[in-house]
Amino acid sequence: MFDPERDEDPGPRRFYLRLLTVVAIAAAGCIALWPSVSGFGAGPDHSTGCVAVLNGWHAQKSAPSAADVDALDAAYPATPTEAQRNDPAFMAEFQARLRAVQALPAWQHANVYLDWNNGSGACISESRQRLIRSGVALASLAVFCAGVAYTRRTRTNLRTSAEWAEADAGPVRESDVLSKV
Repeated sequence: MFDPERDEDPGPRRFYLRLLTVVAIAAAGCIALWPSVSGFGAGPDHSTGCVAVLNGWHAQKSAPSAADVDALDAAYPATPTEAQRNDPAFMAEFQARLRAVQALPAWQHANVYLDWNNGSGACISESRQRLIRSGVALASLAVFCAGVAYTRRTRTNLRTSAEWAEADAGPVRESDVLSKV
């Protein structure tokens, strides 16, 4: 229904309020994303540069099992004493046993895991934590904005429906008042 008397001029204030709202939500979104897009150091000396958005999606390699570690501990030769280090025959035997242990698949798997964990795999666990933090912050922001929009819309609808009901009642005629008495 077209009724120019009921139209209200929103004016420039509402435009700037909406613009300010968009800017505030965008700023809050940037703050929520900051842990995922900011760089951090990882690795044994914090020398590996990482960014959570890039490194958090890689698969985690499996570490050696406890049985493999126990088997390597049992097979690894004891450290030679000073007297044994001066004996060339003992040292040749010691190095042969050491090479035999290093040829085991468990040893090779452990070395590959350690190299990966100290290199490119050093970023993964911290990156995933940062991605989770950003996701929770963005979800909280979305829930907050949806709640504000829903509450505002409901209040506006209640207010306008009451105004429309009042306006639709029309003028009161004397005949209507007298007939109801």
